[in-house]
Amino acid sequence: MKKTRLLASAAILALAAAHSAQAGSLYAFGDSLSDNGNLFRLTGLPPAPYYMGHFSNGKVWVEYLPGMTGLAFKPGNDNAYGGAFTGNITFNGVDYGTNLEAPSLPGITTEIAQFKASGGRFSRGDVVTLWGGANNYFEYADIIEANPALAQAAIAYAVPNTISELSGDASSLVSLGAHTLLVPNLPDLGATPDFNTSAIATKLADELSGGHNAALPGAMEAIHQRTGANIIVLDESKLLETVIANPARYGYVNVTDACIDTPACLGASTATQNTYLFWDGVHPTTRAQQYVAAYAAASLLEFNSLTVPAQLGAAGAGDFTTLLDNRMEALRGGAGGFSYNIEGATGATGDSAQKFGLFVAGGGGNGYRNNDAGGDLGFTYTNAATIIGADYRFSPNITAGVALGYGDDHANINEGGKVQNQSFNAAIYAIASSGPAYVKGAFNFGDDWYRMSHGGVGFGGVVGKPYGHTTTADVEGGYNLPPCHNIVLTPQLGFSYNNAALQGYTEAGAPLLTEQVSSQGYQEVLATTGFTAATGMVLGGLWVAPYASAAAQVHLSDEGDNFTSSFTDEPVVTQTNSYPNQPPAWALLGAGVTASLGTRITASIDVSTTAFRSNGNAFLASGGASYRF
Repeated sequence: MKKTRLLASAAILALAAAHSAQAGSLYAFGDSLSDNGNLFRLTGLPPAPYYMGHFSNGKVWVEYLPGMTGLAFKPGNDNAYGGAFTGNITFNGVDYGTNLEAPSLPGITTEIAQFKASGGRFSRGDVVTLWGGANNYFEYADIIEANPALAQAAIAYAVPNTISELSGDASSLVSLGAHTLLVPNLPDLGATPDFNTSAIATKLADELSGGHNAALPGAMEAIHQRTGANIIVLDESKLLETVIANPARYGYVNVTDACIDTPACLGASTATQNTYLFWDGVHPTTRAQQYVAAYAAASLLEFNSLTVPAQLGAAGAGDFTTLLDNRMEALRGGAGGFSYNIEGATGATGDSAQKFGLFVAGGGGNGYRNNDAGGDLGFTYTNAATIIGADYRFSPNITAGVALGYGDDHANINEGGKVQNQSFNAAIYAIASSGPAYVKGAFNFGDDWYRMSHGGVGFGGVVGKPYGHTTTADVEGGYNLPPCHNIVLTPQLGFSYNNAALQGYTEAGAPLLTEQVSSQGYQEVLATTGFTAATGMVLGGLWVAPYASAAAQVHLSDEGDNFTSSFTDEPVVTQTNSYPNQPPAWALLGAGVTASLGTRITASIDVSTTAFRSNGNAFLASGGASYRF
């Protein structure tokens, strides 16, 4: 059973193209499945009717992947050569070289060495693909065909040696800075046209590719544990199995024969050629290559979006805290909010003898986070928050209260997938003053119910429903300077703590994309320093108190748990997720106005926004009313 010397392995599934905006560049290493013409430029192989030196009737998967992910890519980033072995094959005293097409042609080890010699290195946000191994097994199959007496020894040697060489290739890429690698396993080689017509050939190919796929996850996990690099093993074997089991569902009319060997297919349009799963004896058609890219893109999206829920939860908790802070500023008087100054200043919005206050407020806003240089995906979000509460004035200088709140936040991940968070919050707060000085503080605890969803990949979407909670604590102090032209300027200094935690969860849906995610936590400590300018006046018979504020927020501490995840189809291979770095400082601007609607009722409108925040800003508008008795 002599096979074509035009290399490699195939693996395909009709996958809806998941789109994710990704920082960094894409680099490819491997064999003919990833070769964009490198071997052709060196040797003239493969000739027409192969597409422009590609081992297919069109582009290969690594050429489709950048458009699905936003990864930067240029043809020179593709280092793969058709026929490449994972290393140098030496068996039974014979040196077979580094390439199936000719012993001296580049293998994967050669590709990496040439990349290193040219000064090549990877940044943290780059994604590196490494797909190889099939050519090794084609060579071993030829050895066995030529000398069947060597079959047992060749099979026993082939898989461990190939996996060892592939592990060395992956380790070399990591040593050059690769932090995220895509390493596809092998499809069932016995199902390819070069092997599927003979029971003996099918059994041999299945044994080789099956042994490879069984050993690959453990080898890649060992590299992850040793280096910290994240390696995603794409289960191409399961993809091919799924397509062959139900070809019509995925748009194929033939999943057993090679198009290039079928005159009615070879002479037809590209669209008709693409109804065949295989272009030649071992290579997929370009449509199948596109599906492999879609699967890879969806896997990257799944992994790189796992930090979004906690970030969204933290943003929602911040909105609730802002509404609570507006209430305390109202109590302080003249700085925006709903009720009366606790110092009993004349001409303000109520009667200081009224000790109890009920209030309700609501707000909505939006914001965004940019993609992180490390690969984490950003998102845009909208939020809505409602709060009700009651407070009691214990003395002219001390007021405390309790509040309940509900939040509904939605995020669109760049550029695929959604997260919703419904939160239920409970808080206590207090404010005290002494002359022109004041201090206020609040503590909030929230239950968060998330729903993450991503688009389908051939056979349905993916949904995760983690549960979590948020904890926030804030304290602020300030000093009212003497009025100037009826304007009071108040320097302020505050500190806040915000923690968003999620319990571990397992996603449901498309079996090749679901992940099991461990528990995680994200927390930050901020310092805020700035000032508020406020005044009061009578307009149309109503007492109104407008204010404006400006402050700088500084990140004193930014810490997120390094949590683990794994795809449920390859549970042995774990990835380590980390939260994106936050900017060191940004501006916080606000404005609002309070108006009295009688001695007991007040109303207010407030707006706030961040500015000059390098990873994305946020805006919130709120309003509310208060009744005192």
